[in-house]
Amino acid sequence: MKAPTPPDVRELVDRTLADAVKQRASDLHVEPTAQGYELRLRIDGLLQTIAKYDQTIGRSIVGRLMVMAQLLTYRLDVPQEGRMELPVEGQTLHLRVSVMPTTHGLRAAVRMPAELLQPKALDDLGLPEPTLAALRSFARSDSGMLIVTGPAGSGKTTTIYALLAQIKSLQPGLSVISLEDPVERDVPGVTQIEVKPFGELTYERALRSMLRQDPQVLALGEIRDATTASIAVQAALSGHRLVCTLHASSPVGALARLVEMGIEPYQVSSAVFGIVSQRLIRRRDAAGAYRGRVPIAQTMLMDAAIRKAILEKADTQGVEQIASRQPGFQSLQAAAEALVAQGLTDQAEVNRVLGQADAR
Repeated sequence: MKAPTPPDVRELVDRTLADAVKQRASDLHVEPTAQGYELRLRIDGLLQTIAKYDQTIGRSIVGRLMVMAQLLTYRLDVPQEGRMELPVEGQTLHLRVSVMPTTHGLRAAVRMPAELLQPKALDDLGLPEPTLAALRSFARSDSGMLIVTGPAGSGKTTTIYALLAQIKSLQPGLSVISLEDPVERDVPGVTQIEVKPFGELTYERALRSMLRQDPQVLALGEIRDATTASIAVQAALSGHRLVCTLHASSPVGALARLVEMGIEPYQVSSAVFGIVSQRLIRRRDAAGAYRGRVPIAQTMLMDAAIRKAILEKADTQGVEQIASRQPGFQSLQAAAEALVAQGLTDQAEVNRVLGQADAR
C-alpha cells in the first residue's frame, strides 16, 4: 500500500493561520507531545485542539513559522522571539512568534493581531457604567495613578489602550509615552516603547529615562517589583498622569501589593487615583453557544474615607467595606449576575471565571 502523501507544509501553515484569523483566535499553539504535535487555537480565552500531526510534520510546521519570523532555524536549544507578516484579504497583519525547546521538541506560539479582536474606543469596551465613568474621569484629570488589575487575558491592555486613545482625543497636544512587554498594537499619537525583560532596556532603566523625556501621561505594561513601583508612585506624586497594570485579585488587593512592595501608606493614599479590577466572561448567544466575550469590572476610587483607612493601616476587610459604600459600587459578582440576568451569559460561565465560592 502506498504511503499517504505528506501535506505541503507551506500551504498547511498558511491555511492554519488564515483559519485562526477567520475564527478570531487570539493565539495559535503548536504543541509537541510524546505522540506527535497538536495544533491549538485560543478562542474566547480557551484552547481548542484543531489538528494532530506526527513528529516530522509538526517539526516542519514549527520550522516554517521560524522561517516566516526570521528566526534561527539551526538553534533548537534556546528560546527565540520574532515577528512575521501575514497578507489577509488585502491587508497585512503583523504576528508575534515565540519558540521554546521542550522535552519533546520545539514548541511554537503565535500571537494573532490584537487589532482583529480588541475594541479601540472606551465606549466600545462594554464595561459597566461605574467603571466607564471612572475611566472618563481619569481621562479628564491632570495627575494621579490609575491601576488596572486582573489575571492574564482579562483585557487589561485593551482597556489601557482605549483609555490612552480617549486621553489623546480630549487633549491632542499631550505627550503620551508607554512602556510595554510586548507592544500589542499601535496606538496613534502614543510613543510606544517595547521593553525586553532579558535585554539591556529593562523596565526600571526605561522608566527612569522616560521621565526625562517630558511626558505628561505614562503607561506601564506592568508594575513587577518594588523599584518600578517606587518610580511609578514618585512620577504620579510629581504631577504626572500614570496608568499601569498590577497582578492583584481585587482593588484592595492592589493597594496591599503596593504596601508590600515598600510604598509608604501616605504615598499610596496620595498617588493613587483609582483601581479597576476586571475579568472577561464568554458571551452566550440565543442558540446557547458561546461566542465572543464581555467584561465585568469592579472599581474603587480614592476618596477621603479610603485615604483615612490606608493611613490608619486598616486591614483589607475594613477597606473593602468602606469601598462598598462608594456611589455606584459594584462587585465583580454583581456585575456578572447582571450579565446572567440580561441573558448575555450563564451561571456556569460565571462559576468558571470567578470560581464556585465567589459566585455564590
